[in-house]
Formats: sequence, structure tokens, C-alpha cells
Amino acid sequence: MTKKTKLNQEEVGERLRQVRETLNLTIEKMYQATGFSRSLISEAENGLKKPSSTYLFALLDLFKVNLNYILSGRGDMFLGEELVFEDFGKDAKLVHSLLLYMKKADVVRFTILKHFLEYKAQYDELIRNQIEDDKGSA
Repeated sequence: MTKKTKLNQEEVGERLRQVRETLNLTIEKMYQATGFSRSLISEAENGLKKPSSTYLFALLDLFKVNLNYILSGRGDMFLGEELVFEDFGKDAKLVHSLLLYMKKADVVRFTILKHFLEYKAQYDELIRNQIEDDKGSA
């Protein structure tokens, strides 16, 4: 049985604020960039409301914010390298399809992210070793 993790809204909010401040954006500028209301941004940053998946994915799309960092506090605040579908070889079409489903269907996105976070927590060292091996051979 897997251990359920509950998001701490206050911690998530603080990380959202850190991202915005790192980008040197006011709440007004974040509103202008994302189109999400000032109250939603403020309430999410103050831990009063969970950030919507569409807001989180807007941060990912616009600013390459690492959602793992936002939700768990792990990893870098921003994603470094952009993934290119060609990087996935014969699985590129499947990965592209998966990303489209994740973008369009919240239930798919949350299910996949939940499983990914559980897998990453269980096999973090193995994953890091693989990434380091890949860096060494590049």
C-alpha cells in the first residue's frame, strides 16, 4: 500500500511566491502574464486556496517552472533543459500523446503525476544514477 502525501497549501503557496519574486514579477504582472486573476494568485500564494492545475501548467509553459519543486519542494525551481520529442526515439509519438492527454484531462494529469512522484520517491537514487550516467555519455 502506498503512503498518501497531502499537499501543504502554505508551503506550496510560499514556493509560488518565491517563483514570482525570483521572476521579479508583482502579482499584477503575474496576472498580466498568465491571465489568472489577482485574487487567485494571491490566495494560492497565501496558502488559502490550492493552485489550479491550469495555473500550474501556465507557469510551466510560460516560465519553465518545475512543478515538482512547487508541489513537493524537491528539485530546482526552474527546468533546465527543454525536452525535444526526438529525444524519446521510437517512443516520441507515445510521449507526445501522453503530454496532450495530460494537458487536456486533469484526471490523467493528476493520476500520472501521482504515480510519477511515488515512483520517483521509491527509485530516486536509481533515477539520479541514470541521469548522471547519461550526462557522462553526452
